[in-house]
Amino acid sequence: PAVGLPFIEKARELGVTTICAHKGLTLPGFDPVFAEPDDVGVVAPMFPDVNFVIYHSAYEIDVSEGPYDPAGQGIDRFIKAMLDHGVAPGQNVYAELGTTWRQLMTSPLQAQHAIGKLLLYFGEDRIVWGTDSIWYGTPQDQIAAFRAFSISEELQEMHGYPALTDAVKAKIFGLNSAALYGIDPDAKLCEIAED
Repeated sequence: PAVGLPFIEKARELGVTTICAHKGLTLPGFDPVFAEPDDVGVVAPMFPDVNFVIYHSAYEIDVSEGPYDPAGQGIDRFIKAMLDHGVAPGQNVYAELGTTWRQLMTSPLQAQHAIGKLLLYFGEDRIVWGTDSIWYGTPQDQIAAFRAFSISEELQEMHGYPALTDAVKAKIFGLNSAALYGIDPDAKLCEIAED
């Protein structure tokens, strides 16, 4: 409250309506308490005019992703924070996939649960693409893997996960971020004649 709330209030005062926060993936040398997603659930309803983009979707490398568990860590803890504070899909919290997808793309079952839970609890319009390619090099393998990825019908039926269609993938790959940052993709593409 002494730092975070005044920070958000100052951002609003300056006209900043999108705040990005690193959650999950505790960095060496940093206090892990600051990477916990619990505070997002508290502030999102307090500031409905501010969008919160949560890097890594609070994913933790040492947590195995499965069906939602309210006592779980990582993505489950992020989901619980939203549920506990009434933040519904389509509201002002976005789940970003940087490093999360990179770590899970070679573990299909965990990946299906992680993406399925994010779709179910945040909605297809509130998941944004990220690669953290500054650490991993070219993101082409991540892009190719996500294009080919799907959530099995069995898991959709068992857990209520939505299908990951090409239209939903297009939103995740960039249309959601374009909407978040007020970019008209068609108009912007028309400006890039030589790309």
